[in-house]
Amino acid sequence: MKTLLFLLFLFSANAFAKPNVIVFLIDDLGWADLSCQGSRYYETPNLDKLAASGIRFTNSYSANPVCSPTRAALLTGKAPQRVGITQWIPQPSTLHLPAEETTIAEAFQSAGYQTGYIGKWHLGEKDNQLPTANGFSWMKSVNRAGQPASYFFPYTRKSKRGNYWDVPDLKDGKEGDYLTDALTDHALDFIKEKKAKPFFLYFGHYAVHTPIQAPKELVKKYEEKKKKLYGNSGAEKIFHRYQTTSRPRQDHATYAAMMENLDTNIGRVMSKLDELRLTENTVILFTSDNGGHCHLKKSPGVTCNLPLKSGKGWTFEGGIRIPTIISWKGKLKPGICDTPMISMDVMPTLLDLTDQKLLPKQHLDGTSLKPALLGNATPALNERTLAWTYPHNHGSGHRPSHAIRKGNWKLIHFDTTDTNELYDLSTDLGEKTDLAKKHPNKVKALQAELAAWIKETTPQTP
Repeated sequence: MKTLLFLLFLFSANAFAKPNVIVFLIDDLGWADLSCQGSRYYETPNLDKLAASGIRFTNSYSANPVCSPTRAALLTGKAPQRVGITQWIPQPSTLHLPAEETTIAEAFQSAGYQTGYIGKWHLGEKDNQLPTANGFSWMKSVNRAGQPASYFFPYTRKSKRGNYWDVPDLKDGKEGDYLTDALTDHALDFIKEKKAKPFFLYFGHYAVHTPIQAPKELVKKYEEKKKKLYGNSGAEKIFHRYQTTSRPRQDHATYAAMMENLDTNIGRVMSKLDELRLTENTVILFTSDNGGHCHLKKSPGVTCNLPLKSGKGWTFEGGIRIPTIISWKGKLKPGICDTPMISMDVMPTLLDLTDQKLLPKQHLDGTSLKPALLGNATPALNERTLAWTYPHNHGSGHRPSHAIRKGNWKLIHFDTTDTNELYDLSTDLGEKTDLAKKHPNKVKALQAELAAWIKETTPQTP
């Protein structure tokens, strides 16, 4: 009888145990940068495995075409302009994530979770603006800038502007050590230390952002693969508005090596979860902060987002459509989900998946995707309006623009020329055919809705 009662107690405890949550946020990862998303050049077997074990979103978007605004949106569930961050944050700067926001980490902390943060933050550089002031009780290797000084030990560089780029908490390394490996060591330590109680780990990788650096042996591998795929043939640059160009194919060996190393390290975390028998009690979300960096003023960037148009810094699909995978082995049926999602949805979705109370007054612009993850019909989610505002110039050549997607229709408004472009994404994913002149009433309606959304979500200054 005692044995039976004990077994019933164990079953009951397991049945109501809170699941762990790991968020992988990759920097500058493009929609087409994974093998499971169609890449023939980059090799990502571990991420392909994660996708096969979970749900891969085909219509996933970042909240903004650059990093800091999207990171703010993901943490708060609010459109970036609501929290006053619409551009990447330079250093030094007084701009930071407002302290009054309730972050996803604070929500999980209130629910009894152990919270940890690793890597890139880029939402404030002072001590009282870092992850430890925003709901994360454990923090490692968070620098004060938006990229690392170097991907190789000692991860520092000399600069008259200070040591913003230096990556801390890695002094025990040695020559030749690589940053993505070292960060993953911290992640494995966190998981081992916190395994007895529910944890929420937010892993903000610096990869695959500049500086583009990778282990030599991997770079050599992809130089040889490039020759096998393309021989000595070149490829013509793709020309865009404002005399800018983008890379016509995936063929940058060092970037490909960074991708493989990143994939290997995601695999290390997955293996550790298996080893500790935590996989079936861990929700994993993998996503990016903006589209791939393919587009620059004078020369192409490091990746190619085809069939999508353009890349990081632009409101075309290549700048905002991103890979997203959500996996919970044994709980979520693997598959592909076409339901549109955006960065603001992460907070309510993870709260809902882990049976926590939603905070609608906080995540004003996010919606829980739990129904879609459970395979239920979601017509309202499929037809809802998504919108973006990026009122800035960018090093990619971008000039202020704003975009809105409703169903399969997408409109982009360019401030400099006061013009609109209209696309039907159901038949024109690459945004090649502008239908604005053909559908003037659709343009008028979408432009009015976009303007109203920007006004509603942008705080009015006195």
